Amino acid sequence: MNRKIKQIRQFWLRSILLSLFVLTQLVACDEKTDVASEAPQKEVKLRMGTRVGLALNGYNYTNRYIDSFSVDGQGGGNLFVSGPTSGGGGGVCCVSYRIGASAWKTKIRWQTDACTYDEKIIQGERFYEIYSFFKEVEVQIDPKIPDHPHYFEVHFYPDGHVEAAITEEISLPRLVLSKDREDNSHYRKCPNGKKPQE
Repeated sequence: MNRKIKQIRQFWLRSILLSLFVLTQLVACDEKTDVASEAPQKEVKLRMGTRVGLALNGYNYTNRYIDSFSVDGQGGGNLFVSGPTSGGGGGVCCVSYRIGASAWKTKIRWQTDACTYDEKIIQGERFYEIYSFFKEVEVQIDPKIPDHPHYFEVHFYPDGHVEAAITEEISLPRLVLSKDREDNSHYRKCPNGKKPQE
């Protein structure tokens, strides 16, 4: 019986010592991690001509949801109406940029309006197809390009013009507008309720 009690005590003593050892190692790891995370991270200077992928961010200052937009054919997703702290959309991958490129122009295409057709009522609910109208413009990129580019921003203004810029960090909206300006009305019906000819 004494031998059995001795074995149990040794088991618990080893367990406690092992637990203390693991705990001290975890604390030491955390301390090392904290010190390392406080050190400034240096970015490697990219050589001229190197291609980089920039996250694509849209800013919608209009009063209507933009269902889709693209930059040189690269889809930028959808853009809700911007608010005081949000441009209206999130980042998607990627717009290609060559380090050192200047006087760069890009084609931006976006939904400007829509109409509805093929209206159906199914179990009391109204459904219809949406035909989107798009506009495409060539835009000069803002020539102030940072040394470490990470984002490609597209800004859609209320008067219909578009601006583009390459930035190092995500920008706040350029226009601080109230979200209550949003037009949530239904799109108009397409002529004769049919899909427009393309």
